[in-house]
Amino acid sequence: MYPPDLMVVHRPRKGAMAWLFNRVMPTDNRPTFVWPRLVVAIEDTRHFDRRELSVIAVVLIVMTIATIKVLLFIPGLDSSVVDLLTRGFATFLPLTWATGAAWVAGAVGVFLIGDFTNYTKKQKSLHGLKTTRCGVYDTLLLFALLEEQAFRSGSEKWSWRERARASMCFGLLHITNIWYSLAAGVALSATGFGFLLVYLWYYRKYRSQVVATAAATTLHTLYNVIALSLIAVAAVAYLVINIAKML
Repeated sequence: MYPPDLMVVHRPRKGAMAWLFNRVMPTDNRPTFVWPRLVVAIEDTRHFDRRELSVIAVVLIVMTIATIKVLLFIPGLDSSVVDLLTRGFATFLPLTWATGAAWVAGAVGVFLIGDFTNYTKKQKSLHGLKTTRCGVYDTLLLFALLEEQAFRSGSEKWSWRERARASMCFGLLHITNIWYSLAAGVALSATGFGFLLVYLWYYRKYRSQVVATAAATTLHTLYNVIALSLIAVAAVAYLVINIAKML
């Protein structure tokens, strides 16, 4: 049995995230604390299959891309935070200076967001433990877990309206990736709802918030791994094609 301060996580107390959670997110239900090594341990017990979750991740990526393409037809949703800030600064600064100021202001805003949840020192020390032999995967797993603890853990206690609201907050959060279009933020709300459905399915199967969080976290991580891989392949292909045109 873990000490009481290791049993639950609380909402953030400072920053823009605290403001968002206190005013928009469903009631704080103090979800059970989970850390990356535990996620991998649960996967090893065959509570869920990574191959099946990989298929779901691919489906969600395809749906996200399709949703973004449709939303880009709506005027204004093709803009990013950087675009909007640049336009604002360009009213009194040269374009080059306005662009630089936009990136600076956007980066400062990201630092002011704050934490997703209010972890104790002991909980943070468990986050730092090595999980797998792949450091990159460990980092992506931790980032995914932080978001799952904030936006999905404990959602079995929410109404469907609250679950939809939490998913919208999840999408809104990703607009803080200041180069993302607003369309991407809206689309990722639907993606987050997909993660939530997987969380609820595993919760109903095992009646365990920990197992459900681990499954949703693994799905989220696989989604990010596949998405980043596709972006890397597309970037390399773009460079190769352009170099070939120059030769």
